Amino acid sequence: MDKQLTPEQMREAVLQLFQDAGYQVPALLPYIDSLTQENDRLKQELKRLRLAAARGTSSSDSMNSRLKDALRE
Repeated sequence: MDKQLTPEQMREAVLQLFQDAGYQVPALLPYIDSLTQENDRLKQELKRLRLAAARGTSSSDSMNSRLKDALRE
């Protein structure tokens, strides 16, 4: 299982396992859905934080150069 499965593929695989086993765990599919939603939310938050960190670095560099210029005078 080296490749990433999409949520739809995972859902189909779980349903197939349910059929093969002859029983179901009703709470499993909603749990997988909630984990997928949480993963998507965390990916968006990570993207936002990385963007904010990249912007923050450039502004702090300019502030440092201004401070260095002021100290030279």
